[in-house]
Amino acid sequence: MAGDASSEGELEVSKCQCETGRKRHCIPKSIQIPFESDPPVDGPTIDDYPPDVIFSNVAEFEVPVVDMLAEAQAQNAALVAAGLAPGDPMPDEWDDEFDVEVESVPSDDEDSAQTFYEMGYPQVAVWRLNLTALSQVYNMYMVAYADRIYVSRPRSCINNALPAEPDLILQPAQSEAAKSVSGDIYGAFPHQVNHLIVADFGHEEILLLAYDDGDAIGYYTRHIENELKRRDNDTDGLDNGTTVKPFFHENVGRSAWGLAVHKESRIIAVSSNLHAVCVFVFALTGKPYQHIPEADTVEFFRNVTKDYKGRYLDKDRQPLRPHWAEENLKRIAGLERAIQRRDANWRIHMETGPVGTNIPNIAFSTDEEGEADQVVAVDIHGAIWLMDFWKFNRKPPTKIDRLHQNQLPYRPRAWGVLVLPESSFLPTKNYQDSVGLAKAEEAHYVDNPSIGRWVDISQGVHHIPNNSVIHPWVRFGETNRFGRNPNLPPRQAYHHKNPWFDFKKTKLPTPACDMDEGVASPRRKSALSKYRPPSAQPILYDGSSIMRTYEVDVELRSHEDGGCGIIFENVIAQDRPAQTTLPTVGGLFERLANLIHVPELSLVVAGSLCGRVALITLTRPKEQKYSFKRAFKVEAILPTKQDENRRLRPICPLLGVAVSPIPSSGNIELADRPSGRRRYRIMLHYYDLRILSYEISRSSATDHLSII
Repeated sequence: MAGDASSEGELEVSKCQCETGRKRHCIPKSIQIPFESDPPVDGPTIDDYPPDVIFSNVAEFEVPVVDMLAEAQAQNAALVAAGLAPGDPMPDEWDDEFDVEVESVPSDDEDSAQTFYEMGYPQVAVWRLNLTALSQVYNMYMVAYADRIYVSRPRSCINNALPAEPDLILQPAQSEAAKSVSGDIYGAFPHQVNHLIVADFGHEEILLLAYDDGDAIGYYTRHIENELKRRDNDTDGLDNGTTVKPFFHENVGRSAWGLAVHKESRIIAVSSNLHAVCVFVFALTGKPYQHIPEADTVEFFRNVTKDYKGRYLDKDRQPLRPHWAEENLKRIAGLERAIQRRDANWRIHMETGPVGTNIPNIAFSTDEEGEADQVVAVDIHGAIWLMDFWKFNRKPPTKIDRLHQNQLPYRPRAWGVLVLPESSFLPTKNYQDSVGLAKAEEAHYVDNPSIGRWVDISQGVHHIPNNSVIHPWVRFGETNRFGRNPNLPPRQAYHHKNPWFDFKKTKLPTPACDMDEGVASPRRKSALSKYRPPSAQPILYDGSSIMRTYEVDVELRSHEDGGCGIIFENVIAQDRPAQTTLPTVGGLFERLANLIHVPELSLVVAGSLCGRVALITLTRPKEQKYSFKRAFKVEAILPTKQDENRRLRPICPLLGVAVSPIPSSGNIELADRPSGRRRYRIMLHYYDLRILSYEISRSSATDHLSII
């Protein structure tokens, strides 16, 4: 990625460019695309509504229960019968949707794979994480459909149009270990991609994939680019297959989800539904491999396990006893030195134990010297885990519980996590530029012994330009198009009856509010004294911040002990009738799981399965006169309200979101340099194969959002 932003500036977002899957793949109207939700023939258009239309009481709309639910089940059954979908991934017990293995029509893997492509256009694998990516170096767009990765060069710099047929299809085979692992989403066809990312790995850019059968596979994008060039120069027109082979192909034992890559340390991490994280430490010295006791001679990596108590486990999964014996202490110290020498490949399996659960997303933290030191993981119950993979000193990983105290058990679930260095935060002049609120009175302030100090900026949703908190089908009077699922939790109504914290117990003004409003002495002096601990220690060694995302909420934790964090509740939520969902989905589809950090723009792109994407600017006040040192503001929600009114947003789940600079050089060295005002493109890819594209950039004129 390019260098960090160094000056405040305006985030500019272009108008939306839309390309439907039907147009791209030349699909006749007689063929129904799964998840496609065209507006009714006699339905309203943009001209039928004023731009500021609002329906004040969403709960007044009546939604049929039996008919719509039956329709959803019928549509889903038809997809299953055709082998195009894994069945309804939402069981009656809605609390376990990420955990359950969905049963489907019996068939072997090969037959199941074939049915996904018999229709002549790509079929999506449902209920996954981000399945699209753009190379940061080459003009290359990648999207995963089931077990295949379609690689295409966008044909236009304006609308990023893709060809009807991909320029290259990657279809890596299952590993031998994966053949004995059943998928957690679709047991009949487990070798489907759950998640993919593009990241820097040393001096190379890689494409990294996580599969439902536990496979983790990596490609160098340079090799993919060379194959695309070879095909471009192939004048005989003969397709003699791809020459691209993965450089990394391992299995983590169960459905793989979270992916992380550390550029400087050249380390890969993969989380799984074993409630564990596997860290792959590659040899750097080039010394020949030497066998050591208990190492598997067949494996490319030497295996070592660290349990949830921080203990080394032997091949029989037993800790060394007694741990304080001199012989065992020497053995552990020798193991740590061997891993840190980097003269062999190591796989470190780290467990979260009985209090852990599935881990959808992970990131690396960095020490003062720029090397990877911990895995920062988030589980679906909301906990953050700080996991040191260099030490086996019987210290359990640090567990940071979720903030929400006034919600249902394990609701809302957590889905995303990022580690954000201070250099990624844009310097700002004042309170409004920092958090998006005109004054501190609009925020809620919390000072609680169990969760610490927080500023709630949720009212900022009313300051996001061209955004609607009302679902399009509600605004258009089409609530009969929803399905209704009585098994969904009450939170689905999004009527703000259960905020994350009981603010009635908090008396305002608080010292933090006084501080942020600039109240004169002596109250301001007291606030400064209380909210500026003299010797606060950083949470992470290099002082980076942790961002955690839930179903619809975004939280930025303080980077230091005793500091003040920021939370924005219901960032991408839109009001709709209680317990309603999309007919083709049936279950919970709000998941802020697809997070992309763009350091050059001081930006986090946060995509949700529901089809909405938040553009979040990271901020830090130039003057240390507020209760917080770092914050964020939501600059835009895509698609915008205007895009929704124009019927550009398909009402179906988001397959993936991808971001990259507008292609210019194809030189990875240039991609590492600060280059001033570069334009970026962002592509939103939906289950119905539609793609919405935007251009975004940062100017130096102001720090307000500009919609061009």
